[in-house]
Amino acid sequence: MTLYTVDSAHTLDLPPALPPTNLWGATEPGDDPRTVITLQVAMTRDMLAVAFDLVGGSHDDEHPDAWTVEDIREAVEAGLASHSWTLLQDYARDFPDLLDDPSIREQIQAEYRAVDRAYPLYAPKES
Repeated sequence: MTLYTVDSAHTLDLPPALPPTNLWGATEPGDDPRTVITLQVAMTRDMLAVAFDLVGGSHDDEHPDAWTVEDIREAVEAGLASHSWTLLQDYARDFPDLLDDPSIREQIQAEYRAVDRAYPLYAPKES
């Protein structure tokens, strides 16, 4: 899939977009939703790990290696739904540095393994 970027100055060859796992927002009885907005956000591996960490990293009862792909994707979407993509992008710049802290290194490595399982590396076809 090729899309124009926000500034329309260049295009990006992107992996296929994944369908959402949940509907966020006005979903309670009595809510009167006017529309459903689909937002496409291109995320780096570090951004995915940050989003997963913000939601999934706090679950002490289950190790990230035990999470299903669906659960990982739901956690990443929840992280994106509750934090701006620009914040995730900012946090992602320093997130790999957490691997230098021996007290949390194993947890951070497990979170990277989880997002690698849920979002395998996309290799675009040559044209």
